[in-house]
Amino acid sequence: MIRTALLALCLFAVTLIATGCSSSRVTSDDLRDNWTPELQSVTLSEEEFTNFKSRHKHNTSRQIHDDWARLWFMDRNLRLTEYNLP
Repeated sequence: MIRTALLALCLFAVTLIATGCSSSRVTSDDLRDNWTPELQSVTLSEEEFTNFKSRHKHNTSRQIHDDWARLWFMDRNLRLTEYNLP
């Protein structure tokens, strides 16, 4: 029983070592087409670029409320009264 499990484990290890972790190899033709396949933009990977777009969209949507308040002059107190306003 133990001998069979040990033999199966050894065969699995040899198979893993013989095949490697990845079955797809990067060829020189792949590199000629795209030198940096992991990058979406000049400096960001696809995941980092997606996070950047999400952060930008979130900040922009929050900024809309501030812009709307400035448009209607709601961002500062009204100064038409003779009394002091906080």
